[in-house]
Order: sequence, then C-alpha cells, then structure tokens
Amino acid sequence: MRTRIICSIATAALVLGACGGGGGGSRGEVVDQLMTSAKDTGLDLDKSCVEDIASKLSDDDAKRIVDAGPDGTPVLSDEGEALGEEILGCVSMDSLIDSIVADVGDENVDVECLKDALKGLSPAELAAGDLPDGMLDCIKPGG
Repeated sequence: MRTRIICSIATAALVLGACGGGGGGSRGEVVDQLMTSAKDTGLDLDKSCVEDIASKLSDDDAKRIVDAGPDGTPVLSDEGEALGEEILGCVSMDSLIDSIVADVGDENVDVECLKDALKGLSPAELAAGDLPDGMLDCIKPGG
C-alpha cells in the first residue's frame, strides 16, 4: 500500500518535473505544456505560480523543454532541474489527494482521514519525505 501511494506522488512529480516550468516565447509554451500535462493527469496547478517559476528558466532550458515536447525528457541545466522540482509547490493538495484516491480506489480510502493526515503538508513536502503518521491508517487493507 505504501508503495502505491508513493508511486502516486512520484508520478505527479515526474509529470511535472519532465515539463519544467513560463513567461513569454518558449517560456510561455512551457507553461502551456505544463498546464496541459497536469490537467491530463488530473492535477490542478496554480498558473501564476507556474509562470513565476518558469520565468526563471534560462532561454536554453526553456527551448529544451519545448523541443522535447510533453512526453519527452529534456536534458536541463542544474538550475533548470531545480526549478522543475519547485513546480510541485504549485500543485493543489486536493488534486493530489484525488489522484491518490483514484490510484488506490475510492472504496479503499477514508478520504476525510487522508485529508486530516495530510493537513499542513504541501505536495512538495510529501514527495520529498516520508509519509506522515496516520496516513496509512486511512487505507483499508488490500487497497
């Protein structure tokens, strides 16, 4: 069970990290690409947050992301990689919870318990560390 939840979080991180970050020209295309990819996977992003992070991308990194397309994996500078990881901070926690529930099966999850267990955490904190105490108690055995 723990593995399935971690995989859900990791999937969100990979989808967002592969797309990088926006603000005009290639950066604007990066934002559009990222927003579309996130929507396709059921994640809600704060567009202004994404635009702020994407505005910090170098021209080369923005071009690499656009050239790779939504399914590609661009080779970015260290700075570009770090900005890609920051995108997790733009994810709505509710949409991440919905993604976890969809992956595990809503019949196997006490959603209110899960929301309480994750209260106060950001998606980035959740992806970076251990699962919080009590989170697995919200999942029915066999889920």
